[in-house]
Parts: sequence; C-alpha cells; structure tokens
Amino acid sequence: MVGPYLLGVDVGTLGSKGLITDTGGNVLGEHFLEHPVIHPKPGWAEHDPEKHWWQDFVVIARAVLEKSGIDPHDIAGIGVSGLVLDLTPLDKDGRPVRNAILYSDNRAVEEISYINRLFGITLDSENPSPKLLWMKKNEPESFAKTRMVGLHAHNYVVYRLTGKYSTDYALAAGFGGVFDIQKLGWSEDACNQLGFPPDIFPPVYPPSEVIGGVTEEAARETGLARDTPVIVGAADTSMSILGAGLVERGDAMVYYGTAGLFMAVPTDADRYYQGLKEGKLGLEAYERAEYGSAYMLTAGESLRWFRDQFCYHEVEAEKRTGVGAYHILDDEAAKIPPGSDGLIILPYFMGQRSPEFNPLARGVVFGLSMSHTRAHIYRALLEAFGYGIYHGMLTGRELPKRVVATGGGAKSELWRQIVSDIINMPQEYIARADAPLGDAYFAGYGVGIFKDIRSIKDEWLKVTAVTKPRPDLHRVYEELFKVYKSLHVLKNQYAELAEALQLVASYR
Repeated sequence: MVGPYLLGVDVGTLGSKGLITDTGGNVLGEHFLEHPVIHPKPGWAEHDPEKHWWQDFVVIARAVLEKSGIDPHDIAGIGVSGLVLDLTPLDKDGRPVRNAILYSDNRAVEEISYINRLFGITLDSENPSPKLLWMKKNEPESFAKTRMVGLHAHNYVVYRLTGKYSTDYALAAGFGGVFDIQKLGWSEDACNQLGFPPDIFPPVYPPSEVIGGVTEEAARETGLARDTPVIVGAADTSMSILGAGLVERGDAMVYYGTAGLFMAVPTDADRYYQGLKEGKLGLEAYERAEYGSAYMLTAGESLRWFRDQFCYHEVEAEKRTGVGAYHILDDEAAKIPPGSDGLIILPYFMGQRSPEFNPLARGVVFGLSMSHTRAHIYRALLEAFGYGIYHGMLTGRELPKRVVATGGGAKSELWRQIVSDIINMPQEYIARADAPLGDAYFAGYGVGIFKDIRSIKDEWLKVTAVTKPRPDLHRVYEELFKVYKSLHVLKNQYAELAEALQLVASYR
C-alpha cells in the first residue's frame, strides 16, 4: 500500500471514530472512543466542543497515524463529518462561550412556536435558531459574548484544524429561518427581527471545497503535517449515505447509530449527488414522501443508557475478557422469543422526531409483567428501533428497492435480523460502510483524486453479509406493530407530564 492517503473522522453523539485509507479504500488504521452526552436537565442535551469534539479528533489522529505507521506528509486530504444540528456559540477569540446545545435538545419549545408564527415556517427541536433565541432570553451574558454561531461539530473541528470558520448550504438552511435559500446567504432582515447580529454566522461553502490547510498549532497537537488540505465537510448523515454506497434512486439506509435513521435516495442519482457535492441537499423538494423516512433520536443512545444503568457485570466482564458488553447482552436477548413476550417499548427518551414530531414524548414500557427479565427489556429496545424504522418506511408511497445497514450498531447480527423480520426486507451489511469511510472518500474527491463520488460503491465497498427476513416472524411482528402504533395515543399524557414536571422543578 502506497500513498497518497486520506484521513476521515466522524464526530458523533456518543463517540468519535476515524480511519486512514489508501486511495484503493484499504483501511490502514482506525480508532474509536466514547464520550458522554451532558444532560443538565430532563430533555436537555449538550457537549463540550473542546473536550468532546476537538480532543476526540486529536486522540484519533494520533492513534491512526501510529497504527498505520505512515508519514503524515503523505496524507493528501482530511474530511470530517459530525452530529448536526448544533448551537455552538464562540467568543471573539473563537473559544466556546458555553457548552454546545445539541440537535436532540428540547429546551426551546416556546421559541420554536414563536419563530414559526413570525416567519410562517415549521421548525422543530432540531433547528438551532430557537435555541439561540432561548439563549438570548435566558443567558444574556453568554449571548452578549457570542461572536460566532452556526458551526456544527465537524465545522468546529475544521475551524480548530485550519483557523477558518465555515459551513455548507444545507446546514446553513437548517439553522432555521435565518438563511435565504434563494440568495444562498444569511438573511439580515430575519436576523434583525430575532435580534441576532448577522455577522455572527460563518461563510458558506460547498462541503467538498478545500477550506484551508492544517495550521502549525493544530499540527503540533494532532501529529498531522502542516498545510495538509482540509475540506469543509458535511453532516454525518450525508457521509453515512456516501459511505454506504447509496447511488441509485430507491437505495435506502437503515442507520444503527446514536440516533436511528431510515433514509432513501429519493431522486435520480445525478441530481442527488450533485446536491451532495454542492452542499444543497434539502434546499429543494426531493419528494422524500416517495419512500418515507424515520428519525429516532435515541437508538444506540437508549442501548448505552441501558448498559450503563443496569449492566455493571457485563461492563466489568468486558474489561476483564475483551468480550463487549453489547455482545453479551445480544446473547441474552437472542434467547428471548420475538416480541419479547408481549413487552413493547416506545423509545422516545428525548422526544419524538419522525415520522411524527412530538418533543414532549418520552419513553414508555408497555406490557411489563413479573415474568419479564432484563434480557426482555434489552430485546424490546432492539425491537423498538425496528418498529420505528417500519413506521417511517410505511409513510412512503412505495418501499425501497435496496436497503443497506450501516452505523456501529449494525455490527450486531441479532439487531439486523430483528429489523429485517420487522420490515420484511433483506438488508445488505457492509462492514466497512460508515461515515468515516465516506469522509475519507469525500476528501479524496475534494482534492481531485476521485472524479466521481458515486464510484465509491464499485471501488471501495463489498457486501459482507445479507440479512434475510423470516416471513413467519414478520407476521408476529405485524400484530405487535399494531399495538406499538396504538400506543401513540399518549400525546395528551405527555403534555400533562411536562406540566407536572414544571411543578416538580420548583422542589429541586
């Protein structure tokens, strides 16, 4: 294997991962590390940008350089993706004013309603602009110090690498109500109406553009070579789609990550990948309703919550033996019959996003009996993800033509089998498919090594396994799915709980 080489890193909600590849897609070194989500209050979610984003990148860069043994001067390009959408306020020196407020945070419900009424739009808890308005009202000192927002996790890492602020068009539009998609620029009028200084937003570029080179300071911290080209980068979702090799209309991805996703390529490949290249995905109607979509905030995160709260012995066993705690839990859950003996979980630990939006929704365990065990609950969490994916898939006018399983959780054969049984479709599993691989390839495209970003499917990706559905078990899950859907009548109860919690808060 000879250079040039490419570095791809994805900064996620529960951890970060990265790799170095050659131009043939061979992985020379990879590294993963976990980090927590900070929950100051119920429904709130934050990260420390320096500790959880930049320091993760530093550790990963040094680790993959050591594991690969390559000369950092032989790295031709760096691509970074990350969790989006985030509110990351920085001061005049580019330092975080406070923790970043994450996409899963639900603190700005009132501000969402206000902005939607003001502009006649439909923002939800994902968009950062209501959170910036919340910060303006509730943390005026921090707001007064803020000189830059609009950076998401990967944008912050790219800033720390190059010293340059940037984001792409789709993420700028996703900030919420303050970006003019016709003029492709920040709207001074909208900013003035909300009391936001227009100059606190970053310049906007295509995500494949080289924004700059690694600075001398960043080189010292990371071990990378000074002036190594760094592209603007894109959202983890976009790079997961690329890294999974979804290249044709009807190709779909089930993403087993911190958040769970079902997304399909909703238009012809040329149009879709032109949008990815230019960073304009989502700026025009791509008719996602054709195949439906699902977005579940707590997929892998609910499993980690379960592991950390109830699985001390499995975690200790992992330290002693090297056998992963999740692998042990999978073995236990595999002994439980499909349907978890009537146990059904609504997995809305941080609210519901899609196919129905309800930021007040919470997790529900239904059907619990004295015969249920911890393994039942774990399996029910795995099944809840499958129900959510199926729910989103059925909102479309037709089913996808091909489904690829990707994300860290897709390593679980049990989880993939459960989901295939529920959705009644096969899933292709590509062990290497993930956002960091997409980042590395996209960096190669950005620096001119690759001429067609769609060629990643044929040149870099091979199917590891195909998980086929079992029709007899699908019939069982169809009946349980009806119960799962019927439990969504709890909307009024979620609102009543939220009101009650406001009273409880006064006793803290």
